[in-house]
Amino acid sequence: MPYAFIDKQHDFDALVAKLLTHKYVSIDTESNSMYVHKEQLCLVQLASEHLNAVVDSLAVDIKGLAPVFANKHIEKIFHSAESDIRTIKAVLPVKFENIFDVMLAAKYLGLKRCGLENMVKEHIGIELNKKFQKADWGRRPLMKEMLDYAIGDVLYLHKLRNMFAEELSRKGKLEEIKSEFAEVAALEPSKSVFDENGFFRIHAARQLNGRGLAVLRELYIFREQAARERNRPPFKVISEDLMFRLATAPREALENLSIFKGMSMYVLANHGPWIKDAIQLGLKAPEVQFPKRVTAPSPDKRVHFEGIRERFKILKAWRLETANRRNMLPEAVLGNDILEKTALINPKTAEELKGVKSLGPEKFVLYAEEMVKALHRKSAK
Repeated sequence: MPYAFIDKQHDFDALVAKLLTHKYVSIDTESNSMYVHKEQLCLVQLASEHLNAVVDSLAVDIKGLAPVFANKHIEKIFHSAESDIRTIKAVLPVKFENIFDVMLAAKYLGLKRCGLENMVKEHIGIELNKKFQKADWGRRPLMKEMLDYAIGDVLYLHKLRNMFAEELSRKGKLEEIKSEFAEVAALEPSKSVFDENGFFRIHAARQLNGRGLAVLRELYIFREQAARERNRPPFKVISEDLMFRLATAPREALENLSIFKGMSMYVLANHGPWIKDAIQLGLKAPEVQFPKRVTAPSPDKRVHFEGIRERFKILKAWRLETANRRNMLPEAVLGNDILEKTALINPKTAEELKGVKSLGPEKFVLYAEEMVKALHRKSAK
């Protein structure tokens, strides 16, 4: 299917003017988080009534799309809207109105294979090319084959939307899912902040002594700085496994880095100096200990926590029953966060659940009474 590749501002502005007259636009994005330290929005793919376009968002200013995204009369169609909306909002302060997420719709309809490739093949009979799923979209120039792949992710969203919307309407779920769409549209971008204590989460870090942890901490911090300077993801600078191995024998590492598994000639040449600096600093620094585990709760607190855990199990069982009855996937009924909050509140009446965040009016009407009854039914036994 023909499409335009837009990498000039005047062409992009003309495209936006056309989109503002349309009733819907299917949207997807491509970024390069696997290849750079700070993710960039590299492409925005758009498909509407009379046009298909791949926009080079590294070459043009895409703020002109803001009125399209905010226009409640233009439906924005996504597959897995959460990811694309967070990515777009990270570079463009914008409000989304009137979205439709075909993946969320599929979950409401009980479809277990909700990936775009699976749904297009099963419902439309076309096999998508996923060859460039992990491509570096920040590199230029882009091959035509890559652009062909990119546009394929939006060409069939409108057909899927129509199929799923019809089925949702027939099953009385269309109004219910609209509240979910509104919540997804309101999501904010994730903020990426470096945590200097993140080294505690490295696999097998608990096997290290205090000195080894001090070395690991410095390697972790130095690696982040190296990643920023080189604009690379930290895991592509040196691996966590290599940092752990160096921290287990830091003095041997200072004598000969090349004996450590994972220390390639490239790593040695490009990162050897700062690795040695980090190890030396770690050897001089005070030893580090894992934060002390929280002491065992008192008997009263233990009973309280066990009660919350038991109520959560009851609510999960209720959710599974409800999902089976309504032919939906469990996560489309209610998310774990809502179940956890309900278990914590331990409501005696549905009214007590009105303040639970993410339990919108539609789901409150559908499920609040049922959840309270489920909890009371189990506790009465």
